Amino acid sequence: MLIRGNFSQLDGLADQIVNTVARVQQEMDTWQSTSGATSADWLDGAGGEFEEISRAWQQVSSAQQAMLEALRGGVQTANSELQQALASAIARVGSTSI
Repeated sequence: MLIRGNFSQLDGLADQIVNTVARVQQEMDTWQSTSGATSADWLDGAGGEFEEISRAWQQVSSAQQAMLEALRGGVQTANSELQQALASAIARVGSTSI
Protein backbone atom coordinates (compact mmCIF):
# COMPACT_ATOMS: atom_id res chain seq x y z
CA MET A 1 0.00 0.00 0.00
CA LEU A 2 1.35 3.42 -0.94
CA ILE A 3 0.34 6.42 1.16
CA ARG A 4 1.13 9.81 -0.24
CA GLY A 5 0.49 12.97 1.67
CA ASN A 6 1.49 16.53 1.17
CA PHE A 7 1.45 17.62 4.79
CA SER A 8 2.92 21.04 4.12
CA GLN A 9 0.19 21.70 1.54
CA LEU A 10 -2.50 20.79 4.09
CA ASP A 11 -0.81 22.97 6.70
CA GLY A 12 -0.68 25.79 4.14
CA LEU A 13 -4.39 25.37 3.42
CA ALA A 14 -5.22 25.54 7.14
CA ASP A 15 -3.08 28.69 7.45
CA GLN A 16 -4.82 30.23 4.44
CA ILE A 17 -8.21 29.55 6.02
CA VAL A 18 -7.06 31.17 9.29
CA ASN A 19 -5.90 34.23 7.33
CA THR A 20 -9.25 34.40 5.52
CA VAL A 21 -11.09 34.23 8.83
CA ALA A 22 -8.96 37.11 10.11
CA ARG A 23 -9.65 39.22 7.01
CA VAL A 24 -13.38 38.55 7.22
CA GLN A 25 -13.33 39.50 10.90
CA GLN A 26 -11.53 42.74 10.02
CA GLU A 27 -14.20 43.53 7.42
CA MET A 28 -16.92 42.71 9.94
CA ASP A 29 -15.35 45.08 12.46
CA THR A 30 -15.02 47.84 9.85
CA TRP A 31 -18.63 47.40 8.74
CA GLN A 32 -19.83 47.40 12.34
CA SER A 33 -17.98 50.64 13.02
CA THR A 34 -19.20 52.30 9.82
CA SER A 35 -22.80 51.16 10.14
CA GLY A 36 -22.97 52.29 13.76
CA ALA A 37 -21.76 55.75 12.88
CA THR A 38 -24.07 55.98 9.87
CA SER A 39 -27.23 54.81 11.63
CA ALA A 40 -26.60 57.30 14.41
CA ASP A 41 -26.23 60.10 11.86
CA TRP A 42 -29.43 59.19 10.01
CA LEU A 43 -32.34 59.85 12.30
CA ASP A 44 -34.98 59.07 9.68
CA GLY A 45 -36.21 55.86 8.04
CA ALA A 46 -32.93 55.41 6.18
CA GLY A 47 -31.09 54.93 9.45
CA GLY A 48 -33.45 52.12 10.43
CA GLU A 49 -33.04 50.44 7.06
CA PHE A 50 -29.30 50.74 7.35
CA GLU A 51 -29.40 49.05 10.77
CA GLU A 52 -31.50 46.21 9.36
CA ILE A 53 -29.02 45.66 6.53
CA SER A 54 -26.17 45.79 9.02
CA ARG A 55 -27.77 43.09 11.19
CA ALA A 56 -28.34 40.86 8.15
CA TRP A 57 -24.75 41.35 7.01
CA GLN A 58 -23.55 40.46 10.52
CA GLN A 59 -25.55 37.22 10.46
CA VAL A 60 -24.16 36.22 7.07
CA SER A 61 -20.61 37.09 8.08
CA SER A 62 -20.90 35.13 11.32
CA ALA A 63 -22.19 32.10 9.42
CA GLN A 64 -19.29 32.42 6.99
CA GLN A 65 -16.83 32.56 9.89
CA ALA A 66 -18.35 29.41 11.41
CA MET A 67 -18.13 27.62 8.06
CA LEU A 68 -14.48 28.61 7.62
CA GLU A 69 -13.64 27.46 11.14
CA ALA A 70 -15.32 24.10 10.47
CA LEU A 71 -13.42 23.79 7.18
CA ARG A 72 -10.13 24.57 8.92
CA GLY A 73 -10.88 21.94 11.55
CA GLY A 74 -11.63 19.40 8.84
CA VAL A 75 -8.36 20.13 7.05
CA GLN A 76 -6.41 19.81 10.29
CA THR A 77 -8.17 16.54 11.15
CA ALA A 78 -7.48 15.15 7.67
CA ASN A 79 -3.83 16.11 8.00
CA SER A 80 -3.54 14.49 11.40
CA GLU A 81 -5.30 11.30 10.31
CA LEU A 82 -3.17 11.06 7.18
CA GLN A 83 -0.03 11.37 9.30
CA GLN A 84 -1.33 8.67 11.65
CA ALA A 85 -2.08 6.38 8.71
CA LEU A 86 1.42 6.93 7.37
CA ALA A 87 2.99 6.21 10.77
CA SER A 88 0.91 3.04 11.05
CA ALA A 89 1.94 1.92 7.57
CA ILE A 90 5.60 2.60 8.32
CA ALA A 91 5.31 0.54 11.48
CA ARG A 92 3.75 -2.38 9.57
CA VAL A 93 5.90 -2.29 6.47
CA GLY A 94 9.14 -0.98 7.85
CA SER A 95 9.80 1.44 5.01
CA THR A 96 7.84 3.72 2.73
CA SER A 97 8.42 6.81 0.65
CA ILE A 98 6.53 10.04 0.29
